[in-house]
Amino acid sequence: MKVLYIAHFQEGSGWSKAAINYVLAMESVGIDVVARSVNLTDPPQGNLPFKVLKMLKKDSKDCDVCIQHVLPHHLVYSGHFKKSIAFFVSESTTIKHLMWFPCLQTMDEVWVPNEQLRKALENDGIDIPVKVFPHTFKTKSKQEEEEVLDIGNDSGNFKFYYIGDLNDRKNIRSLIRCFHTEFDKSEPVSLILKVNKHGRSPQYVADMTSQMCSEVKAELRLYRNLEDYHREIIISDRVPDEAIAAIHRGCDCFVLPSHGEAWSIPAFEAMAVGNTPICSDFGGPSDFIDKEDLGTGVAVNGTYRICNSSDSAFPEIFTGRESWFEPSEEEIKQRMRHYYEDRDTDHSESGAKRAKEYSYQKIGNQIKEHINE
Repeated sequence: MKVLYIAHFQEGSGWSKAAINYVLAMESVGIDVVARSVNLTDPPQGNLPFKVLKMLKKDSKDCDVCIQHVLPHHLVYSGHFKKSIAFFVSESTTIKHLMWFPCLQTMDEVWVPNEQLRKALENDGIDIPVKVFPHTFKTKSKQEEEEVLDIGNDSGNFKFYYIGDLNDRKNIRSLIRCFHTEFDKSEPVSLILKVNKHGRSPQYVADMTSQMCSEVKAELRLYRNLEDYHREIIISDRVPDEAIAAIHRGCDCFVLPSHGEAWSIPAFEAMAVGNTPICSDFGGPSDFIDKEDLGTGVAVNGTYRICNSSDSAFPEIFTGRESWFEPSEEEIKQRMRHYYEDRDTDHSESGAKRAKEYSYQKIGNQIKEHINE
């Protein structure tokens, strides 16, 4: 079986990492993969593994299956393949009002990374098969490398942290509220925010995040002066994967009160090293967090509300025609308190065991079995 895999490989983004991991997983189980990159940024960003570079140079002649891991409006159906597959992600409850929906329906099949999205597409009335293939990873243990995050005087504190974009969907204001209302200023805790925003400078992102923190604290009115609150540690520099790994190794509990996640690579990586992610019970975290094992983290309950995003990547998405998840802040606070009180427990074994369920070999073999049916 020879597979043509078209993706946004060189964007240096989460979806780039996902596509890279899928082709490496497929290659690891003997699938002959030819890669082609659709570039959205000029110049392309991010370094590609040597194996992927080799895939980009391979001849696409005689490919049996075409997988297009691209934005839906870039999908192109071709009858030259035995099967044309779209890999699709979304973070709300419906897309039937979007032009993306008929674009997907031109294909033979849709692959998605989580069960919630499969159900959402089926509820929308999609009339082609929808198959779930979770994200796949080659993970390392927390102890494999020595470098950890250096945060100066806060190094002895229990460190809650977030890694990801600065946007409305991530619901970072909720995290700031939960942290400051649950933990008194006398308690040895820290909140670390590793944030970025496409097209914005690190200084702009740092200033925007600092302003958000100040606004939230002013609204809470817990103390007379903003200086009396815990000081958030904001990291906005663009850093390599090794530095992100150092943040995971140097922190203790990852918190993501997002309105929706197709997967969340940072949350999964946190789980893999034992950093007990606290996430919304929606999308990817609902699948990879084991609800029977608190050592893998917690998927927080909540409700649904109408989307009100002011900064979506495309003007057509996250409008009032959609709903997204609203996690319970009371439960987030309770879970943060639990992991703080349980801070002497090592959860790395639980996290690593769960992460192995998403290894290259396991997911690669699932894909291989399916495309050979």
